[in-house]
Amino acid sequence: MVCKKFQPNWDSSRPRVYDTWDNNGRTWVIQDLAPEDDEEALDILMEHLVPDEAICIASDLSNDPVSLEEFKQIWRKMLSERMSLGVYTTVGGEKTLVALNACHVAYADGEKEVLEVKGMASQNAFKAVDYIKKVSNGVKHLGLDKALSALGLVVKREYRGDKLGARILAAREPLCLSHGLEGTETLFTGPASQKLAERCGFQTIREISFDELADAGLKFPRNGTILKYMMKKYK
Repeated sequence: MVCKKFQPNWDSSRPRVYDTWDNNGRTWVIQDLAPEDDEEALDILMEHLVPDEAICIASDLSNDPVSLEEFKQIWRKMLSERMSLGVYTTVGGEKTLVALNACHVAYADGEKEVLEVKGMASQNAFKAVDYIKKVSNGVKHLGLDKALSALGLVVKREYRGDKLGARILAAREPLCLSHGLEGTETLFTGPASQKLAERCGFQTIREISFDELADAGLKFPRNGTILKYMMKKYK
């Protein structure tokens, strides 16, 4: 797995708020994920995304302690870039993080920092992501030198059904534009997230099946699962 670090300033203008609304007696806010919430965000990713996400399931990540720790450290480093989105709800003055999108900046030129992983599950998962990015470079498809990417959009199970996913994807636009980024690209791994992305204006760059990943020598079942590498340009 590889990742080049993009480090915007965390100054008095942040966290920036990208969306806010009231519903069912709650106030909801989508904003920059605050540094003090990184550990809570990591817990949400580990507890509410890993057991449910297609590549994690196929790689048997939940049963590989070494890989789980590696995923956690990679997400921790990604969150430290301060490009991730947090969804908060406030009731009675108590503010709670209920969802997030772990984002980072991807580059067209492939200049990246190599991250070594030793766990079998994490090797399988990240080799799959690297294979997909190699056969189809989303940033180049956008015609850009860099773009916002993501490695995990997750909503706590008890808040699923509140239609937070569409608002999170929409909040990527003001996030991007505030940092001079003109597009976003992401691998959507489940049918529900793929349909949501299409409704939000994302276009498919390439479809990749688990069968194709298996043909590439990776440990994936030949079960017809389809992944969609998708993009959206803002300018």
